[in-house]
Amino acid sequence: MEALTPEPLQRVAYLCDGTVEGYLTCIYQAYARKEHPEEITTEAEYQPRFEQSSLFIQTEFEQAERVSRGIRQRGGGAVFMAVVRALSSCSPRAALVAYRFVRYLMDSNSNVRGRSVLDDLANPIVGELVDLQKRVIREEERMRQFIRFSYLENGIWFARCNPNANVVPLVMGHFVARFNVQPFIIYDETHHIAGVYDGHQWSLVAGEAVVPASRTAHDAYIETLWQEFYEALTIKDRYNPELRCHFMPMRLWCNLPEVNTGNSRRLVAPIKRDGLP
Repeated sequence: MEALTPEPLQRVAYLCDGTVEGYLTCIYQAYARKEHPEEITTEAEYQPRFEQSSLFIQTEFEQAERVSRGIRQRGGGAVFMAVVRALSSCSPRAALVAYRFVRYLMDSNSNVRGRSVLDDLANPIVGELVDLQKRVIREEERMRQFIRFSYLENGIWFARCNPNANVVPLVMGHFVARFNVQPFIIYDETHHIAGVYDGHQWSLVAGEAVVPASRTAHDAYIETLWQEFYEALTIKDRYNPELRCHFMPMRLWCNLPEVNTGNSRRLVAPIKRDGLP
């Protein structure tokens, strides 16, 4: 006996676990159920609307892989990474933007005379996704620049970060390639996720709090060198607080030894303008 196909819901919000795989599963289910969800979000962030029903979508890695494979086949690897970055942006609209983009991708000719679908910026569906991707790429670059590791007594290098997008999974490959066989942990304080590398392979671990081992005395000395190096490069007569905050946002300072000592922020020049660091 054939399984009955559920009746499509007219006004529905899809709820999932908030992972990239969970969002891709929602896209798969939208096709399978022949529905067009008004919203795709997590249970914690969902705000019920009048006459709107909700449906929790359980993450299925096989279904997520089918969607990712379809995106790659239709648009290529760059298009797939654009979708992944958009879903990692933590924007309330990210999942819905990605879903509409995938629909547009599958319904259109994604490669006309060598042009990528990402070049169709006049289309608001594409433009919004590309905008989210740019924000995440910018945050990835900040993490590559401003993550600082401390050497712990247990032989592990440990770093804290506080990105405004879930970019630890996207930058782990960069640090694995450079640390090679050295175990390390990068803990995202904002999204409560840690990238853990054991010297052979890396994985993601969710956790509300991480209590690392004590730092070595040598590491404290390295932190002092960071601060001396930072001040040695400073030209106080050309100090530009606006430009400094543009390239090094203040929210990152708490994890930077060169500008942070204990719980106080380390400044190399007095503040002369209101509202500036």
